[in-house]
Amino acid sequence: MRTSIHVVCAALSLSLGAFATPQSASEDRATFDNPAGGGVTEVLTPAGAPRALGSLLQGPLDISSGILASPAPGANWNRLLGCGYGWGYYWVSGGAGTTGAFSIHQYDLNGAYLQSFTQDMTLATASQWGIRDLAIDEANFKLWGGMEGRVFKEYTFNPNAGPNGTLTFTTTYLIPTGGTFGSSATIRALARNPNTGTFYTKNFNSALWEFSIAGGVPTFVAEHSVSGKSSYGLAWDTLNGTLWSFDQNVPGGAATTTDGVEFNECTTTGVLTGRSFVGTLYGVTGTNIAGGADIFDDGSGTLKMLALHQNTIDELNVYEMDPTGTPPTAYCTSGTTSQGCVPQLSANNQPSVTNAGPACVVTCSLMEEARTGLMFFGLDQAAPILPWGPTSTSFLCVKSPTNRTTAGASSTGSNPGDPCEGSLSLDFSAWLVANPAHLGTPHSSGQQLFCQQWYRDPATSKTTSLSNGLILTFVP
Repeated sequence: MRTSIHVVCAALSLSLGAFATPQSASEDRATFDNPAGGGVTEVLTPAGAPRALGSLLQGPLDISSGILASPAPGANWNRLLGCGYGWGYYWVSGGAGTTGAFSIHQYDLNGAYLQSFTQDMTLATASQWGIRDLAIDEANFKLWGGMEGRVFKEYTFNPNAGPNGTLTFTTTYLIPTGGTFGSSATIRALARNPNTGTFYTKNFNSALWEFSIAGGVPTFVAEHSVSGKSSYGLAWDTLNGTLWSFDQNVPGGAATTTDGVEFNECTTTGVLTGRSFVGTLYGVTGTNIAGGADIFDDGSGTLKMLALHQNTIDELNVYEMDPTGTPPTAYCTSGTTSQGCVPQLSANNQPSVTNAGPACVVTCSLMEEARTGLMFFGLDQAAPILPWGPTSTSFLCVKSPTNRTTAGASSTGSNPGDPCEGSLSLDFSAWLVANPAHLGTPHSSGQQLFCQQWYRDPATSKTTSLSNGLILTFVP
């Protein structure tokens, strides 16, 4: 619904609205994971908390329990190795040594198990572990995984088949030998350069190898540097045009009682850049093992690293990488309330045109407690920016016409002596979906909304005050 700021100010009666043994070159896992219980455990970096390269954003997501639980596939699919992000899902490769089934598992972005697809085992060797790391081309609906003996598998995703789509085996490639990439080489860590279509792989502390399947013809392209890192996963950094490896701390994967998993950036010729961060450690001491990895852009304005930690139990973790865009930006000046509070309007993520990324939650913090308030927005900032009233410390920062959102009451803090512990949050992504006729729709990538918080402040001349302004920019 479209409305003016005057209607916003008159909205007094609106209803008040929410982480075995370290691997060696001959064996990936000494024992099966077999947790007695499980479920998703999630630790998210709080909105507004300091974040930097390698900050843990999500995890540990227990991905073992879902496939062990009845009626899901069961313990013969519980050795989990590689991972990838694609089409709004997390994907994990798994198998059970030489005696069980092999699969590719699908999870939602909360880590909840959805379904499994049986791996094709054509040309698989007797000691086969199945697919290791994964690489995904979302635009062409392709998923690839490497195996022992230079075997390379391709699958096709159909998003329109069933509630969560289907994954179908397409082709088996046998990559030619080259350099030290011999006939028994394992395609373990895997990443794809989307600009050239070539793939990169490593097998523990081997050289970095490059190969292609262009035109359906498997080709060995090049052998690059040896980084000295024992790599289990590789990921392509779309922002910097580099690779990141997910590595065991002891080169070669030698047994150690010291846990350690780390991420290291390198060039496309395998030379380390010096950028790195350490992965999180969970579970039984000495059992933390690196696994597959993938870097993805979910439209949040920050690249994210998805990593499979082989542990007891296996889990997925998501880490902060580099910013890809401008974060939500504050502008204009917040008014000071009659109790001396200076509310601040902020958001954890940008809104998404397709709603594919994480939710955009807008929060007004440092409010007076138990005050009715709501966010309103427009398509431009006010010019000039004028005082809210003759004696008000607030300024109207958004140009009319504006659209109000759902009203609510600010929270109450735990310190009786601090009147400014109130906050009021709105899941703006959900609000946009629930109100499809809102101002500015349909949205496009790069479109901006200018937002501000209105709230009750009875002791002021207008009995209301305003926060600072906030610029939200739509991402894909």
